[in-house]
Amino acid sequence: MKIRDLAGGMVLGAASAGVGGVKLLQTQLMKEIPSPKSFEETCKAIEETVPQFAEKGWGFPFNNWNFHKVFEDKNIDIPDIKKMTVYFICNAKLAAKMINANNAIVGIMPCSWAVLEKSDGKTYIAKINMNVLANIFLGPTKEAMLQVEKDEEEMFEKIFS
Repeated sequence: MKIRDLAGGMVLGAASAGVGGVKLLQTQLMKEIPSPKSFEETCKAIEETVPQFAEKGWGFPFNNWNFHKVFEDKNIDIPDIKKMTVYFICNAKLAAKMINANNAIVGIMPCSWAVLEKSDGKTYIAKINMNVLANIFLGPTKEAMLQVEKDEEEMFEKIFS
């Protein structure tokens, strides 16, 4: 085997792995979690549950946002979504841990959850899959992201019960 052939194979393999990684991020980076509750019940449950995690540092840094109204006001149709409210949640200690490791990460803060009622009448919570996102980081950022996902899972258990 010639070195040129070996090098070409390595480049092709790395490119294939890169494309596979991009596809994984495109399909797995966002989560859409079905809610057993109605849109209104899901929103109410979020508003009641997040403050219960205040001892762990969680809270709402600012009010929720009726994002669907933005589109309605501009006469822009999103046919698959009937209602959409975005909640912003934050754990300042975990956020500081990430910002201290990588200042630019503040650009994706705070965490956001979008409650969606789709045209089929079902309700979902859409969010970033922190377990997937954490895989592109190391050290304190990765640790904090994995803790965020763990805490969110605990909150979702209460929200959906």
